[in-house]
Amino acid sequence: MPDAKILLIEDDPAVRHGMAAFLRANGLDVEETETCQRALERFKAVGHDVIVADYSLPDGTSLDLLPQIKKLSEETPFIILTAHGSIDLAVRAIKEGAEQFLTKPVESKSLLVLVRRLLQQQRLRKRQEAAARLQPGMLDPFVGASPQIRRLDERARLMLEWDSPVLILGETGSGKGVLARWIHVHGPRREEAFVNLNCAGLTRELLESELFGHERGAFTGAVNPKPGMLEVGHRGIVFLDEIGDMDPAIQPKLLKALEEKTFRRLGDVRDRHVDIRLIASTNLDLEAMVREKKFRDDLYYRISTLTLRIPPLRERPEDILVLAQNILRGVCARMGKPMVALSHAAEASLQKYPWPGNIRELSNVLERAMILLKGDLLDGADLGLDGAPSVPWSDGSKLLTLREMERLHIERVLMKTGGNVTEAAGILGMARRTLYDRLKSLGLAAKD
Repeated sequence: MPDAKILLIEDDPAVRHGMAAFLRANGLDVEETETCQRALERFKAVGHDVIVADYSLPDGTSLDLLPQIKKLSEETPFIILTAHGSIDLAVRAIKEGAEQFLTKPVESKSLLVLVRRLLQQQRLRKRQEAAARLQPGMLDPFVGASPQIRRLDERARLMLEWDSPVLILGETGSGKGVLARWIHVHGPRREEAFVNLNCAGLTRELLESELFGHERGAFTGAVNPKPGMLEVGHRGIVFLDEIGDMDPAIQPKLLKALEEKTFRRLGDVRDRHVDIRLIASTNLDLEAMVREKKFRDDLYYRISTLTLRIPPLRERPEDILVLAQNILRGVCARMGKPMVALSHAAEASLQKYPWPGNIRELSNVLERAMILLKGDLLDGADLGLDGAPSVPWSDGSKLLTLREMERLHIERVLMKTGGNVTEAAGILGMARRTLYDRLKSLGLAAKD
């Protein structure tokens, strides 16, 4: 992970070089400058994590610079150093937004401790903001012993230390979000934020606002400025789920943010700098969408530097019972029930079923069965799979495409709900609007 960027503003070369050398020796990326004007220019260009400034500078004071910095970034900590400190000056500095006001000579070790503490506070604040938008999930994407899942485990571990984007491919419910969280927890950015945005089911305006943020008055209803996911995820990981559904108008803006590490909030005129690792996922065939001009080829090549494919459950039937036991332990713990056993009939039923909804469907089936179960043995009839229509994943001559499988699965769920889109969307784990869009694209009709 890149070192934290510190902007050091000091007009005395000896003092400046000494402090900079000490901070660099302790793992910080320090940029030196000596005037207010030059510091403002460099901050606009780079977007440093912490600013350390002498009070008296050749073209003004740090209190002249402070409000200009805070206008650009309220979250950036600002430390003021002075050889002529006073209580009145310190009070004024804190009121203006400075985090600390220190009297020279400043001990280098004390300054380092202060900078690290401010960076840690900044990191925790972003993680808390990201956690408010993040739904909890199972954190082990490699449950099972099949060759497919072991290969996935091996490939994922090789990609951990790299900072390139990761594209996760897999069917609906296969655990793409779980794998993305695992990469974050085990990677070098684990101490930073993990933000999650589902691109499906959002209008272009809402998706753009969620991703890039907006300024006050940018559109009707924008009463207050709001940071987007890129800002919240700065120095951490941004996970864009179902990126294949991203509006084409937003794709070039995302590409610019990835390549130049800059973006603009809606209604803003200045660039903001961001350092993220992108993880994207989709259940669509992006290569086919690129050929059909439905997805930008330059964005596809940018996000697919490292690719992981999660195999569907039907390709690793030997993992189904292990997954089922793992899910049951979690369900029983949440319900406060003792662990239940699976009968031979239940095990056979679980392994026979094709699981078009993959792990999400398996989890839903087991949780529903546990809610209705009265004893401590889960039987085949309790699962409710015997009467479910069989999904023909192959017609005997060829394997079906993801689009064909998706259509068959949605048809099966709609059949089960009598065409009720709201109920079907709940079973499929997607927003109703998203399901309507899917129905339209697949040429299916439903009632609500």
